[in-house]
Amino acid sequence: MTTPDNAGRLADIATGFGVDLARGWFPLDAQRHREDAPRYCPACAAPFAIGDGGHGLATEYWVASDRVFACFCGACGWSGDIVLAARVLGHEAEH
Repeated sequence: MTTPDNAGRLADIATGFGVDLARGWFPLDAQRHREDAPRYCPACAAPFAIGDGGHGLATEYWVASDRVFACFCGACGWSGDIVLAARVLGHEAEH
C-alpha cells in the first residue's frame, strides 16, 4: 500500500525492479538489506557477493531493534555476526 510516508521510497525502488505492493513492507525491507548488508569480510577483506568475485554470504535477522548479519567468508573461513545498531554505548579503558 502506498502511503504519503513511503511513496517516495517506493518510487525509488520501482526504478530498480518491479514493486509488488501486495507484499506490504517487504520491498522496502529488501532495499534496506541491499544497501546495508556487509560487502567485505572483516578478517581478510574479500568480497562476500558472488557478483563481486566473492564466495561468502550475509543473512540478516533481527534482535529487538538491532539488525544482525550472520556472515560467512568462503575465502578465509571466517564466520560471525555483524550488528547494525542505532546506538552503541561503551567506555574508555583507564590509562
